[in-house]
Amino acid sequence: MQIVVTDEMKRVAKTEAHRRNPYITHHFEVKHFSKEERNVVGFLGEFAACALFGIDWRRNIRDDYVTIDTGDIQVGTAIIDVKTETVPKWALQKIVTRQIDDDGPYGRRLINENQVPLLHKYDYVLFSGFLRNDLSYWYPFGYVATDYVLQNYSVTTERPDGGTYPEAAMPVRTSSLRNVIELMRSVT
Repeated sequence: MQIVVTDEMKRVAKTEAHRRNPYITHHFEVKHFSKEERNVVGFLGEFAACALFGIDWRRNIRDDYVTIDTGDIQVGTAIIDVKTETVPKWALQKIVTRQIDDDGPYGRRLINENQVPLLHKYDYVLFSGFLRNDLSYWYPFGYVATDYVLQNYSVTTERPDGGTYPEAAMPVRTSSLRNVIELMRSVT
């Protein structure tokens, strides 16, 4: 499953990234994107998630970004936090089809330690991504209930392969993600 990202979405995401820039704290630093480019990826993920659930993404844009949001999207009574990343081509299909090794590179979906206190505001976390360097298609990887995350994961810097994460995070196994179709059926 994939959502086509329109030129309008990209244009508005750039505008909103610029508007939000003074108020956002980035939790992960990456070499392949600037701060503003990471903002754009986040907005595109939120816009695409709205499209997935049949929500007009334009109506989901906040008036201002002075305070932290209480969730990225609301579907019915469910509050969903959307986590969006970019991944290399070799990993994308393996993540989408759950063929990726949880304990290998790109096998975990990360929630930064500074975002953990916010999880109580959300019902679900929807993990998603783009092919690195191609923001034309958004892929929902799957979702988890926030209470499941809080009960089954803890913050660490240690990767299961013996390396370390660049930032302390809750590393959620890709195999723990539930199919987004289940979420769509349960909240709409």
